[in-house]
Amino acid sequence: MSEFVPRIVLGSRSPRRRRLLAELVGDERIEVLPPSSADEPGFADTPDRPSIHRRLLEIARAKADDVRLQLGAQRRATGMAAVLCADTVVVVSERDGTPRVLGQPPESEWRDVVRKWFQDHFFGRTHCVATAVCIVSGSGRLSERVVESAVTFRDEEPGWLESYLECGESVGKAGGYAIQGRAGEVTERVAGSTSNVVGLPIEAVTEMLCELGIDVD
Repeated sequence: MSEFVPRIVLGSRSPRRRRLLAELVGDERIEVLPPSSADEPGFADTPDRPSIHRRLLEIARAKADDVRLQLGAQRRATGMAAVLCADTVVVVSERDGTPRVLGQPPESEWRDVVRKWFQDHFFGRTHCVATAVCIVSGSGRLSERVVESAVTFRDEEPGWLESYLECGESVGKAGGYAIQGRAGEVTERVAGSTSNVVGLPIEAVTEMLCELGIDVD
């Protein structure tokens, strides 16, 4: 009988996060258990980058607490290596320099919202993608951090935006785009972790798991 290897419980419904984590630890070591509640605080009261980071960490930590509660005390202590949760947002700058957080576009009128985001904040400009990662080991040890990447899009190409909106890729994506999809066509450069832009900064996750004594091979 093969030796039991405690699993890493991924508290996310995102197939992109699961795929990225599987590349690091192997799919057989992952168990998916999303938070029971989708309610999250917003970013209306976060006027600067530090407050945005604090809110992101608050959200990721709350997700981890939710998942650990679902697992129960015995399972946390004996049947898992860690719970991993994350939250990703796109941060753009208004004309006066004030940061503004773009989450997932609203279900209603998402095309109009995403069109405006691209025209006002993305084309020909650089924005930030920030992900908070919270990992709690089976023994309760906590590791958390916020990772940022800078993404620069080229100027708008005739007809591209309407074609992009037509494909529906924006739905359910922070900032209304997926860099691993068609948005990569207009991406000029990424400074920092590209996997962070997808939704999980693998480089940071590797370091965090190692700090908690969790093997990533």
